[in-house]
Amino acid sequence: MVDPIGTTSTAPTYSYSRNRRDNASQAGAPISADTVNISLEGLKAQKYSPFQTGEEDVAKARESPWLLPTMGTHSERTLKNGHTEIMEIEGGKLTVREYDGDRLVKSVDGTMVEGLTVLDTTYYDKKGEATQTIHSELTRLDDKNGWSGANMSRSVTWFEDGRTVRTLSDEMTLRTRNIGTSSIKVGDNQFSRMTDEVDGDSDKLLRSLTHENHNLSYHADIQEFYDNKQLSRSVIIDQSGEFTQESNRNEEKVDDMEGLTTRELYHDTELTLVINDYDRDGRLLREATVSDQQEDGDGGKDGKQYQTADITWYKDGEKIKHGNGSFRLEETPMHKLAKRPGVLDLLGLSAEAYLTPEAKDADYLLGTTMAESSAAAEFFLEGTAHGAAKGQYGSASQMAKYGKLQQPFDVDWTTELYEEGELVMRKQDSQQARSSTGQSVDDRLPFRLAGALSDGDRPAVLQQSEHTTEIFENGETVAMESQKTREFLQPDDHGPDTLMTLADYDRLDETDGKDGLNVVYKGDIDTADPDSRAALRAMGKEVDQTMDDFYETYRNVRGPYAPYGKASKFWFKGFDGEYQGL
Repeated sequence: MVDPIGTTSTAPTYSYSRNRRDNASQAGAPISADTVNISLEGLKAQKYSPFQTGEEDVAKARESPWLLPTMGTHSERTLKNGHTEIMEIEGGKLTVREYDGDRLVKSVDGTMVEGLTVLDTTYYDKKGEATQTIHSELTRLDDKNGWSGANMSRSVTWFEDGRTVRTLSDEMTLRTRNIGTSSIKVGDNQFSRMTDEVDGDSDKLLRSLTHENHNLSYHADIQEFYDNKQLSRSVIIDQSGEFTQESNRNEEKVDDMEGLTTRELYHDTELTLVINDYDRDGRLLREATVSDQQEDGDGGKDGKQYQTADITWYKDGEKIKHGNGSFRLEETPMHKLAKRPGVLDLLGLSAEAYLTPEAKDADYLLGTTMAESSAAAEFFLEGTAHGAAKGQYGSASQMAKYGKLQQPFDVDWTTELYEEGELVMRKQDSQQARSSTGQSVDDRLPFRLAGALSDGDRPAVLQQSEHTTEIFENGETVAMESQKTREFLQPDDHGPDTLMTLADYDRLDETDGKDGLNVVYKGDIDTADPDSRAALRAMGKEVDQTMDDFYETYRNVRGPYAPYGKASKFWFKGFDGEYQGL
């Protein structure tokens, strides 16, 4: 289901409730006799990081990326899927084996040294052969100027009958700065909080909102192969973003924010997709590069969005068609920009993990989901893939189909056709819309300041379009047709102004040379140009096709959920008192 253009979109808002009973069965996690319990309030009093060192016993738990003591630990239990799981932790090493009866279906081997956590996960088929391997590394980066940093890198390989069918290499880098005040400040009775015996009369709880800045950068390289080992598709994903979050980390409502919620105040994001498709002989079929940039704030009226696309088609290895264009769109009070994935979406973070009593550093935010990201190859792709599935990147095609043209925009698209490597035809289409006030004093030009058509009925924007088609022979233009169409307001001192459209027609051919014609129409742009949205339609089609290809690749990476993901994690009681999975 797609989001219609013009629907007011709100910044991502996340919430959760801490008022849950501490019961593993409620979370769907069986309780093992070997479960390790860690003091909830004791660890809350510390600033958790999987890499920090501290006071002896508490430090031992915090040194472990699995939030378990580093002393020898052994557990065996039955998973929800009926499999048996055996886990061993010794010092900074983790070993997990999952069995279906006597058959090994999954193995995890982890190590941790100062500032580095490594997990190697392997899935096996019924023959005992590896079907997928995932190597993950989480590294803490040096703190700089109040910013904490962490980096997660992964390398994933899929196999069928011993043959590599897909590979993924990706890297997520996060920088975080917590610029707000502490979300919870307590009085002198700190000991009572650590022992769960809080005296409301002696503990004064001061509530405030916190603000966090996040800068993230993500890069992924995915390759898929035919059964003859030839490359079938390559996908390169580059994503970056700056985010400002406001968070209420208290259970009570503060100002206009409900308890335990976070919302986005600002984002500046950029996504670039490069997708190449090949035939079974290794020859290019299609090269596509699409970029999307958006900057917007909560409740603002000045959001901006910019997209570009460059597509080339091939037949038998020879270029036959090329298209490229761009699309700019501005936010208005009545027409907001389409939603983009927020920082929690891109990091795969739940509101519960994010809304800890105190804002956390980057290594925590990446480390708290390492159990999932190290076992699910699609983890860092999900936020963008869900946005693509909802049509959030398809503004151009939606405007071409449904209209909603009462907001400023620019779009252009050029299509070129080739025969035997030579350019034979070029078609250029463009369309613009500008505010109808304060643009020009010439009533023959578009965008003139003028009186209203009728009381309160001034057009929000005035549009113009242009189409040019050229035919080439031996690199020279032998024929050309063009049309330029512009809306303007015809003023009337004694009544409402009139919306008019000026059309300029030009043509060139070898026989008659060049000639032209100007025509003035009464009415809007569609009166003179029945295909005014050609550029929107062409641009939207290629952006949508590329986003569909990306989503198809995401689904291939995700694979069937049954053998993987949350169902096959092992559980423990973590620092927040809830049962968590690894």
